[in-house]
Amino acid sequence: MSTPMVDRERVARNARQFTKFAIVGGSGVFVNLAVFNATLIAWHLATGRPLSNLGLTADYVANGLGFVVSVVSNYYLNRRWTFRSTGRIATEFSKFLTVSFVAYGVNLGIFTIAHTVFDLRGNLSQLIAIACVMPVNYVANKLWSFRQT
Repeated sequence: MSTPMVDRERVARNARQFTKFAIVGGSGVFVNLAVFNATLIAWHLATGRPLSNLGLTADYVANGLGFVVSVVSNYYLNRRWTFRSTGRIATEFSKFLTVSFVAYGVNLGIFTIAHTVFDLRGNLSQLIAIACVMPVNYVANKLWSFRQT
């Protein structure tokens, strides 16, 4: 049976870890949006279409590239700083990638709904999707990807 002091310490430790995860996630959002916007600009330059009307395909490609680059960045930072993991990189990264792909599927669904149903374009759709997926990412990565056995 745990004592109230132990529970408070565990809550404080988890709160600090979640804060680190959120900071890493924030950096991931920055990376994601930077790649997302750079891709849209490149698409604009390649096609000559206005940035405001590149089409859903361009948004999906930009979304996917932003996802991939931010996953790699987030894995590295979470491994080193948030969870201070010493586990096998291949095992951890494959679990992290699995969690990320599931989360990306949910992200893509939310992104699509925000984009097509609510007519929210580009960055706003992307930010809403990221915010909805982050808490699930933390729990899955804490309990599975970076779990020390």
